[in-house]
Amino acid sequence: MSKVKKPFKTHWYNRKLAHLLGTSVARNSGVRETLEVITLDVADGVKPSGKPPVRIYLGTEAAQHRAERVFIWSIMKVRDPSRVYEIYLMNDIKGIERNGWKTGFTSYRYGIPQFAGNTGRAIYNDVDQIYLSDPAELFDFEMGDAGVLAISVKENSVMLIDCEKMASHWTLQDVQKGLKHDHFKSAMIANDLFGEMPGVWNNRDGEHDVSVTKCFHYTTLHTQPWRPFPNILRYQTSPHEKLWQDLEDEADEAGYLVFTKENPSRRFGELIEQYQLMHNPGEDNEVPSVGTFHGVRLPKSAKVIVKLIADTGAKTILDYGSGKGISYSAYPGESEDSRVKANAAWGDVKVICYDPGHEPFSEPYGENTDGVISTDVVEHIPAEDIGWVLDEMFSQADRFVYVMAANYLANAILPNGENAHCTIHDLYWWTNQMKQASKQNPKVKWVLALDSKHAITGKKVRTHSHSWDVD
Repeated sequence: MSKVKKPFKTHWYNRKLAHLLGTSVARNSGVRETLEVITLDVADGVKPSGKPPVRIYLGTEAAQHRAERVFIWSIMKVRDPSRVYEIYLMNDIKGIERNGWKTGFTSYRYGIPQFAGNTGRAIYNDVDQIYLSDPAELFDFEMGDAGVLAISVKENSVMLIDCEKMASHWTLQDVQKGLKHDHFKSAMIANDLFGEMPGVWNNRDGEHDVSVTKCFHYTTLHTQPWRPFPNILRYQTSPHEKLWQDLEDEADEAGYLVFTKENPSRRFGELIEQYQLMHNPGEDNEVPSVGTFHGVRLPKSAKVIVKLIADTGAKTILDYGSGKGISYSAYPGESEDSRVKANAAWGDVKVICYDPGHEPFSEPYGENTDGVISTDVVEHIPAEDIGWVLDEMFSQADRFVYVMAANYLANAILPNGENAHCTIHDLYWWTNQMKQASKQNPKVKWVLALDSKHAITGKKVRTHSHSWDVD
């Protein structure tokens, strides 16, 4: 008799050799002191319902940035406009070791009672899901004596949690100790706190008819439409791929971004303060400004930039994240302290310096320029803000965008003790970010350069991706 395949299972033959050999990236403790929250307020012109906010805690990670955006967009489409929704991103949380976790957020869900102040209700979702019906329906469910509702004890990728009832059974301290699923599930069962929710609230890969589905779950890893881990998995097409892709297309058409320049992540503001200290240290800051973020890596990209200028006929360039701009001289007719610069090797090209962490260059930069360049900048920006930062570069450029990123830890340490490179990802991740940003400005050509360190020699290796030939 042949062995029955387990549903939703990703088998060894669905994985690539690097993963089978155990060379996937280890997960360590994160750096985020607080959770980022996306608040969907009562819609303009709509009378508030007076009902409590719908609190949703989303297990996510940087590699899932496309899924995360579509998840939130799906809620925006089906939400009650008279009610407030709070979506908390559980990602890279400080003080919790993650080695051995299946995902980068596996056990965060058991810390939800404490994250929520041990009061009220909360919904938990994995990031690989979309809502087809208002999550407020689930949030308002009758729970009876249960502390947790899920489709089964084993499958808790969607849960409704009574945070007060679960406060003493699911603690953040136990998560920090590294306790596994079995501990938390056993505590729930032993105290008779489990209740069953209808399966349509966690429809795993179409096990229920889509027409009656409330929440659809792309649970089979190697058929997830956004394909977050191509170096690990051999992807196949999901029968329900169009359902997800249509939502992403709608979000693209609307120009939707999870975070924006007007509403950046909390962590973005915290890091800007750190860079302002490093650029202009005070008496109590031991980090000297001399040699800090001068823009010295710009020459390493000179050859490509010169070709971009020649190919596009660019006469104006914005240097986004220019540091102190020491690679430039004053543009003819401009004072030495002007943000308008020149580079002799680039010909008669006017360069406008912009750096939010350096006050002389931190003001808005005005009209569009032919090109935008950014070297050794984006890896200093939180992953959740990369989307809007790149979007800003593309919207500012009329002809081309050039971005150089680093895929390794920096020598520089921020005043708060963190490494200066906070977003370290491979060429696939950065290329996806560039492609996403270019969707709103498809006529703008782009080049991405990624510097990595050789695993054995430690020497820097540069690779490129681009939207047109620059070789």
